[in-house]
Amino acid sequence: MMNLEDFLNNYMNIGLNPYIVLNDNEPLLLESDTDSLEVLSISNPLVGKYIKEKKLVLQKNDWKKYTGYFIKCAKNSFGNAQTCFLTSEEGLEQRVQNIIVVEEGGHLELFTGCLSGKHVKGNIHRSVTDIFVGENATLIFNMIHSWGSTSKVYPNVKVHVAKGGKYISNYIVWEKVKEIISNPTVEVDDGGQTILNSLSYIHPKSNMDLGGNIKLLGKDSVGEIHSSAVNGGGDFVTNTILEGVGDNSKGHIDCNALLLNDGAKVTAIPQLFSKNSNTQLTHEAFLGKVSSEEIEYLQTKGFSHDDAEEIVVKGFVNKSIVGMPEKVQERMLDILEKAKLGF
Repeated sequence: MMNLEDFLNNYMNIGLNPYIVLNDNEPLLLESDTDSLEVLSISNPLVGKYIKEKKLVLQKNDWKKYTGYFIKCAKNSFGNAQTCFLTSEEGLEQRVQNIIVVEEGGHLELFTGCLSGKHVKGNIHRSVTDIFVGENATLIFNMIHSWGSTSKVYPNVKVHVAKGGKYISNYIVWEKVKEIISNPTVEVDDGGQTILNSLSYIHPKSNMDLGGNIKLLGKDSVGEIHSSAVNGGGDFVTNTILEGVGDNSKGHIDCNALLLNDGAKVTAIPQLFSKNSNTQLTHEAFLGKVSSEEIEYLQTKGFSHDDAEEIVVKGFVNKSIVGMPEKVQERMLDILEKAKLGF
């Protein structure tokens, strides 16, 4: 787990503005409103007014105190932003409600980081996020976690992709965490596309459930779920669902997991539901240990066993991040340079 200054300045600082920081359950203090991008505290009355006008249906929560943001990219506009969620109190349950709207023809790219202070133990992060991608609009949502070894994380994400829209999620967890359960639901209309990518390192005594549910409701809709995991001795589950409903809809699931020792457990549960005879859904998986032949070959070149294993892991990661935004790839490679097999 990194300290706050290093995290904000190096780990997730990629030079985008605005840079939104939300601490514990305190409200967002710095709001921003330009012609292309609006960023408001979730408690701002303007948010409720917009929801009512657009008749947006949100997930419910019964929290009395919580934090969160409202981000809107205007019609036919381009926007980007960085966000960061911090927990600074021991035993704190951070509760977050976020709303992201990309209006018709808009293009928005978000980079999000999450962090617990070094002294923080037993913290919980719960979030409810509703995302609306308009017609022919695009949202690229990048998230890199830096929670603590005792942190528990429970995001609840629901996404609606309108006709011709595109939603891409890149979700990376490489540091120690006690538990993460993340299974977003995405509904895709005619000609829409969604891609859910996840890359994780599972440390000993960690439990991760990283999956997703894509509902291909519209004609010619497309959905992909790509899960990549390096398991160093924890418990990893990927529960993924594709539902083919619309004509000519297509979907694919793949899971690749590298097991570094006998304590590593991986469960891949791909589920395909065809509700239209004119849909095409596929899945594939690879779960296995690091090849002893690869290790032995590298050892003949003068590398120690640990160094050889690290080279194999880095090769696996490099393959997993192909296609992700350049800034995400740069951050991931930087993390690997500073880390030795997942910090």
